[in-house]
Amino acid sequence: MPIQAVLFDLDNTLTHRDLTAQAYSRYLAEYYAPALKQVESDKIIEIVRRIDNGGYPKKELLTHGSIGASAAYALLQELSWLNPPSIDELAQFWFSQFGRCAVEMPAAEQVLTQLKDEGYQLAIVSNGGHDTRLNTIRGLGIETYFDEIISSGLVGFNKPQPEIFQITAERLGVQPAQCLYIGDHPINDVQGATEAGMHALWMQGFHADAEHIQYKIQQLPEIFAHLQLLNQA
Repeated sequence: MPIQAVLFDLDNTLTHRDLTAQAYSRYLAEYYAPALKQVESDKIIEIVRRIDNGGYPKKELLTHGSIGASAAYALLQELSWLNPPSIDELAQFWFSQFGRCAVEMPAAEQVLTQLKDEGYQLAIVSNGGHDTRLNTIRGLGIETYFDEIISSGLVGFNKPQPEIFQITAERLGVQPAQCLYIGDHPINDVQGATEAGMHALWMQGFHADAEHIQYKIQQLPEIFAHLQLLNQA
C-alpha cells in the first residue's frame, strides 16, 4: 500500500530540543540582565537544561506542574537577583518565548518542501499542550507545511497510545498503513506508531540505543530512501 502521508514528532525530530533550550537560556539572560546582580549565561543554560532534560523531565526535579514553572522556580532559587520577577511571570516567559527560540533540525524545511512537492500529506503528532506545540512550530516557521497538527493536549490521548496516531490518519483521510511516522523516542514514537498500524522510522541520537528497531535514520533526508523502498513494496 503506497505511502500517502508522512507524520513527524516535533522535539528532536523537526526541532532540536537541547539547542532550543540553550537559545532560550541566552535570550532569558539578555532579557532579565537588568534584574540580575550578574548575568551568568552558562549557569542559566545549566539550570534550564537540567530541568528540561530534553523535554523528558525527571519527576524529582519537577517542583511545579510544568517544565516552565519548575524551571522558573529553579532560576529564582539559584540565580542572584536584584529585582526578581514573580514565578508566574518567569513561567509565562517560558510559555511565550521558548517556542520562539526553536532551533530547526538540519535540513528540516528542505525535507518538508520536497515532501510537499512530491504530493505527500504532512502532519505533526506531539505530546504536550497544543499552544506550546504551536508556539514551537511557528517559531520554526513551518506551520504552513502541515495538513494536520495534532497534540495530546488537543485530542486527549498521549503517545504511545494508538488513538492519537489513528485520529491523525483519520483526519488526513488515509489508512494508518499509508502513513510513515518519524520520531526520536523508541516507545512513544516508534512503538506507538507501529502498534497503531503505521510504518515508523526512529530518529537516532537522543535516546539509548534500541537494537530491536529495524528502521532508523540519523538525518531527515534519509526519509526519502525509506519512502522509495516502502512505495516499491
